[in-house]
Amino acid sequence: MNAALSFEATNEILGSVKIPATPAVFMELHELMQKDEPDIDEVSAAISKDMGLAALVLKTVNSPFFGLRAKAKSIRQATTLLGLLNISNIVAGLALRRAMEDSGAPTPEHYWESPVNIGMVSAKLSRQFAGVSPDEAYMLGLFHNAGVPLMMMRFDDYLKTMGDAEASMVDVTQLEDERYKTNHAVIGYFVCRSWGLPEHVGELILRHHDVIEVLAENGGAMSKTGISLAVLKMAEHIDRRYWGKADDPEWDRWGEQVLAYAGISSTDFEDIVEDMTELLAAG
Repeated sequence: MNAALSFEATNEILGSVKIPATPAVFMELHELMQKDEPDIDEVSAAISKDMGLAALVLKTVNSPFFGLRAKAKSIRQATTLLGLLNISNIVAGLALRRAMEDSGAPTPEHYWESPVNIGMVSAKLSRQFAGVSPDEAYMLGLFHNAGVPLMMMRFDDYLKTMGDAEASMVDVTQLEDERYKTNHAVIGYFVCRSWGLPEHVGELILRHHDVIEVLAENGGAMSKTGISLAVLKMAEHIDRRYWGKADDPEWDRWGEQVLAYAGISSTDFEDIVEDMTELLAAG
């Protein structure tokens, strides 16, 4: 892809669509977390002011995917159990997801349900690997495709492009580059920068289709970036299986390498798929 053309096309798209404003609670949390010693009561109070968001946070952290030993009955208790940074990352993800939902942007089938599933499964899977926090895995799962609705707002044929890529077994970002001179991963990266998400999360969003290249870095030695991406790809496949989609061209391309990198056999992974889909079905 020509970098200059991509940058120009990306700027044109970002200038022609309305990126949802950063939610006030996210901005307030970000400010509180910049203090040398963030105060747990101030953070809890900031979250609790938005009753709808607070209820969603409690539902999320009390799900089996986060593995709390005791259910949190209040935002303060959830903050105590998970820690300030973890709870702030979860709140940020939920607040920004809600902002995207409220924007009215067109979306593919299961677009809002799937990122939630992928985020939850990623959080659960991440606990098997050192150096990957469940809250960041959850945030990546929620926002790895944040550029998709903005591409759909800008290009009337974008949904067809997604279908064409899957039918022809071509990576969707490659086809997007050919047709639009940019792709949803690039758009998603700039959206996350505009919202102030952690830079390394944005970098993973930018590279979430560069699976083979990322896993091969450092001679194939396991890294936080590599295992974060491997967890995301496993979670994406599990979500497809949950929706009854037997075909998964992306998993066919790199699933074997993902499992080898994570040190999981195909037999063990099938057990994981069964367990995760049962948890998703249980709500």
